[in-house]
This record gives sequence, structure tokens and C-alpha cells, in this order.
Amino acid sequence: MKKNNKAIISLFKILNLLIIGLIIINLILFSNILLDKYHLIPPYYLTIFIVFFIWITSFNGNQYYAIDTKGETITFETERLDLLSIFNANRKKIDLPKYKLVKYDYKGGFLSRQIIVFIKSKKSQNLTKVKYRLAFISGKNIRNILNELDKIVENNKLQENREV
Repeated sequence: MKKNNKAIISLFKILNLLIIGLIIINLILFSNILLDKYHLIPPYYLTIFIVFFIWITSFNGNQYYAIDTKGETITFETERLDLLSIFNANRKKIDLPKYKLVKYDYKGGFLSRQIIVFIKSKKSQNLTKVKYRLAFISGKNIRNILNELDKIVENNKLQENREV
């Protein structure tokens, strides 16, 4: 099963251009190039709106995600697409065999959702914990992803019981 939200990439490009345009307009308003009678709103209102808009788009999680569970491996990939990602590109990608997935936790929130994957390693008995923050994903897609992860975990438990 492949799940991703490629449509969000073009949406965030448009949103980033809108934020840059609002910043330029705000700089023009603060520099008093235009006469005060042409100011429709005070510049500090626009500044508050810009800061709120950047906060909403950047701190609610990784906007782009792709999960592929076909074949013998699971591929998780997330990426930030917001305006601040120019300075801190936060792209996470991991490919792992399905048999290494031990369990997972899902934490749902209002603006951000998080999947925590626990992976076993051959070298040590400890589990590796990998976190993925997701945003802008529908409930249907979340349910599909969680159902697929449930199947993989159950299959791994059955395989482990057969070996013992």
C-alpha cells in the first residue's frame, strides 16, 4: 500500500508565496512609502497575522508524507514544506524490513499527529524508537496506515511464535 499527499506540495508553494507577498506588503506599510490614507489596516495587525500564519504552517508537523508497505520493506518519508524549511530542511526517510517492526504508537492531536515506530535490531536487545510527525492527513488515510501497520505487527508476532 502506498499512501502520500503530493497535492499538499503545490498548496504549500502557493502559501509560501502568499506569506512572502504579505511580508513585502507589511514592509511597505511600515516604511511609510504610501500615504496613511491608503492603509486599509494598520501594519501591526498584518504583522500579527503573518506571525500566526507562519506559526500554523510550520509548527504543526511535517506536511508531506509518503508511506509504502509493498514488498518486503516499509518506507517512511516525511518532509517540511513551510517557509522556515529553507533554513532547516527536515526530511526524514527510513527503509526497514517488515520483520524489524515490533510495535508502534499513534498519538492524534488537533493540528499534529505522531506515529512512533519501535524497531528491533540484531546487534542489541534494545528497541529503536523513530518518531514521525504528520499533519494535513485525513482520518481515512490515518486509519488505512494504522490498519496496515497492525497487519505487519500481527504477522511479525505470528512469525516470532513459530520460531520459538
